[in-house]
Amino acid sequence: MSIRSTIGLGIDAGGTYTDAVLCDMATTRLLAKAKALTTYHNLVEGIREALGRLPRELLARAGVTSLSTTLATNSVVEGRGHKVGLIVLSPWDWFAKQIGHEPCVEIPGATAITGQILQPLDEDACREAVEHLVARERCAALVVAGYAMVRNPEQANRVREIASEMCDVPLVCAHELSRRLNAVRGAQTAVANAKLLPVIRDLIASVRNALEDFGVSGRLMVVKGDGTPVEESVARARPIETVLSGPAASVSGARILTGLEDALVLDIGGTTTDCAIIQNGQVAVSPDGARVGPYVMNVDVADILTVGLGGDSRIDFTRDRKIRIGPVRNIPLAYLAHEHKSVEDFLTAFDVRRHAGAYDASAMDVLVLASDTLPDATRSERRLIDLLRGGPIPATVAAKELKMHDASLLPVSRLEAVGAVKRSALTPTDLLHVTGQFTTWNVDAATRALGIFSTMFGRSPEEIIELAMRAVTRRLFEEIVRREVSWENHKLHDLPKSWGFLIDKAFAGEGDGLDVRLSIRRPIVAIGAPAEALVSGVGERLGVEIIVPEHADVANAIGAIGSRVVVREEITISPTLDGTFTLHGSGERMLFRELEPATEKAMEISRARALERAVESGAQAPEVTVLRDDRSGAASDGGSVFIERRITAVASGGAFG
Repeated sequence: MSIRSTIGLGIDAGGTYTDAVLCDMATTRLLAKAKALTTYHNLVEGIREALGRLPRELLARAGVTSLSTTLATNSVVEGRGHKVGLIVLSPWDWFAKQIGHEPCVEIPGATAITGQILQPLDEDACREAVEHLVARERCAALVVAGYAMVRNPEQANRVREIASEMCDVPLVCAHELSRRLNAVRGAQTAVANAKLLPVIRDLIASVRNALEDFGVSGRLMVVKGDGTPVEESVARARPIETVLSGPAASVSGARILTGLEDALVLDIGGTTTDCAIIQNGQVAVSPDGARVGPYVMNVDVADILTVGLGGDSRIDFTRDRKIRIGPVRNIPLAYLAHEHKSVEDFLTAFDVRRHAGAYDASAMDVLVLASDTLPDATRSERRLIDLLRGGPIPATVAAKELKMHDASLLPVSRLEAVGAVKRSALTPTDLLHVTGQFTTWNVDAATRALGIFSTMFGRSPEEIIELAMRAVTRRLFEEIVRREVSWENHKLHDLPKSWGFLIDKAFAGEGDGLDVRLSIRRPIVAIGAPAEALVSGVGERLGVEIIVPEHADVANAIGAIGSRVVVREEITISPTLDGTFTLHGSGERMLFRELEPATEKAMEISRARALERAVESGAQAPEVTVLRDDRSGAASDGGSVFIERRITAVASGGAFG
């Protein structure tokens, strides 16, 4: 396979669908695209299905494949991966406790925030720690972390040397993953990275096998959380950087499809809606790192707000007859009836008169077995799993079979939480089947489901569609406002509760005494399969242009293959008490009498290192730009005090030569 091929293959294993595209990168023209449902238990099954729907002759000509995936994100949340041993060096007793990881061994050795060695490394204690973690605790990987190691990595590097002499397990140094000063988060990031090593290794190997089966033999890259791709070797070493890669790839795809330098991106998927910013032609990066479940990781990721709203969000209602959309994702009844005739038969035979005036729509729910690999299932859970082996079953029928008075008593909560059992109900996707905007699956089943829902609710099907779509528009309206507010003021991660009244007024567009109007200046790019159908009511309420580009349904896969490789190498220079200056790099600490020689050296090192890392990451003929940023503080006499100079080299290049 010649590396000079200009055909690229982009793959995104998303939360609901796995998308694959073939693009001519020389002309940025889409040649083919395909979709398949994401297979959570084994992502490669969905990838294979998507690849099978692309032209084989074009696949064989792909020179580069780029993959974005939810795997790293989900694995961090679920705690999957290696058993990791942590070695900690710190002058503080509380440091290891705040990291909160076991097994952990603290050894003598400490560095000050200035980079000075406070306590020499105890090499004998280091050897004992490695022996304990590898031989006794049977850890499959090690992490070295310490307070202020980003200011002077000397002791951490020595621990790595000692460990490599003693054993052959992977070892991750926290200071190499992040240059940020928050050492606790840095350690937690390094532990997560070490845990992910086998997870990403196995995924890459499986994807490689799948590509070879389809005749694809070019390079393989993986998208990072900031939307930029790296060679598979880099992803294997630093898998934590691939968290949130799927949403980031979508934002990159929106930029590629529209060419806009400044925009708000609304990525509406099956499960969630992601809201992000494109500024100066780049995906805006979060200043706080990656928020994954309860964790904050010290890695660069796209600054994205996520809400549980998508094409497959559950549509339900409350006792006081208010329509509720999401945040739970359910399988559309149109899809399940398309796959299983028994579901269509259930909807056809549904005695809606028995449920007229119901308190909610749960009588329509259908349960389906997604995975039966649950070793610690209780007796009642096992009975339900055995019942579902024969195919999807209405929840009310399952309750009768298990001799329960009501479907709410079914032992399904934990099974749904771990993904072993899925629930099917009415969703926006079903409504789009009824309106004719999306008719891939069983239209008759969707129409029947809407009729049942409307009778239970007490309004006509047309009114239900109007109410549901208005509820979707209201949620999108609020998320766009939240995105803009949090972007302009990073301290506001959420809208104050007191704003609810004003948001309602602004959405309605009218008021008795107080009339509120909201608008945003940057255009909104809506992407994702249901985007065009669900976003139509938002633009006029915000006085903004809504752009749904061609091929918006596969923007994530286009972003995966179309983004440039971007690498940043940062070095800081800080003053010392004696009037000299200290250069802090990822692998060095150097002293200078004057600021300018330190700056020149920092620019030289950062440029060379960024260029080297860009080539390693897969950039072809990368270009390097070096930026300088000074930080100052207020002095007591009203003047300013120099605090730090930050030198950042940015190397970028395309994956194709």
